[in-house]
Amino acid sequence: MLKCLKESRMLSRLTLVQCRRAISHDTTNVTGFNAFMEKGDVRTESVNVLPQTKYGGITHATLLTGNTIIGQMGAKYVESLLSSARVPVEVQKITVDMGEEYFNSVLRNRAAVHVDIVHDSENKRKSLKICNDLDLHVFMTTLRSFRGFKCLFPDVNILLIAQNNMGNYAELEYSPVKGVVEGLHVVTSAAIERFLRYAFRVVMARKRKKVTLVHKSSEWPKTEGVLLDIAWQLQKESFPDIELEPLELDKCVSRLILNPQKFDVLVTSDLYGTFMATICSSICGGANLFSAIEIGDHHAVFKPLQTKLSLTNYKVLSPYGIVSTCVDLMYHLGHRVCARALWNEMLRTMDEGIKTGDFQGSDRGEYIICNIMNKLRCNMFSQDLNQED
Repeated sequence: MLKCLKESRMLSRLTLVQCRRAISHDTTNVTGFNAFMEKGDVRTESVNVLPQTKYGGITHATLLTGNTIIGQMGAKYVESLLSSARVPVEVQKITVDMGEEYFNSVLRNRAAVHVDIVHDSENKRKSLKICNDLDLHVFMTTLRSFRGFKCLFPDVNILLIAQNNMGNYAELEYSPVKGVVEGLHVVTSAAIERFLRYAFRVVMARKRKKVTLVHKSSEWPKTEGVLLDIAWQLQKESFPDIELEPLELDKCVSRLILNPQKFDVLVTSDLYGTFMATICSSICGGANLFSAIEIGDHHAVFKPLQTKLSLTNYKVLSPYGIVSTCVDLMYHLGHRVCARALWNEMLRTMDEGIKTGDFQGSDRGEYIICNIMNKLRCNMFSQDLNQED
């Protein structure tokens, strides 16, 4: 027992780089460890950033799709909406069976839309590898209430920001003694500070004030304690206008369920990002209403939150999540006017009671997309006639 305790303490002192070096060598010769098992790969080098692909004023983005019904449907939705919005964006369609071409395409284009829901372990591993290799260290989603869409609380508008490629995302495991396998949760102060600084900048840019820092320091005093200390230091030195409120995970969930309007921004580590997105989206009507962003310093992947969470095996893809994903992509690429126009048309269809079957409606997803596209084209045609006059 004493030997195992010493080994565990020694392992906890390993840095991110040291962990990789230990695993990359012959595991039988590593002093103090009976066995090592590598499930993932830890990125220790900087991302290779290529010039952005923009030819003739047209920006190129990657569209990851698959051979499933959802993949084909989502690709059709995305291409149609971008075309109807008249944004100078062309998509490069990449299927899931094209191997490394997906990574190379995202590396070139810097922006990607991922619409296919794939549940098997191999494709989930590929998704984690993209986050790791492109250093997509932040996950963001905005969850709000829409009138008539299963939300019991009006005026809910929560911005969720979470770490995306630290800790458990490294997928490292080790065996201190034979027959015992433990997961390795690796965090560094530098990575936490970078994430929190990015999150606080987003909060300031979106003119939000109150940040709830979700943690569980009572159970994880070391890793969660570092998160709290750095957050307080940053708030005091660089972001004094932000109102920071640390809140234990259990209390945060109970308050969310009873009174979600009191929350403005939720910031959390990689441990609770997906969990908090599930809770917030269920309060606001379901994951298939919203979109998510996995973003780094140079690259970004946009996807419906339905795809990010992969909670159930949907046979259809929600049109609302696709529209929201396209809006996020347009904002990211700088086409703010077109993004607002597309968002307003989606809100119009909701106000008019046009709903799919999963929201007690009778309309198909194709009808909703066509309704939005036709209205966009009519508005733009009217604008062109006014300019001619």
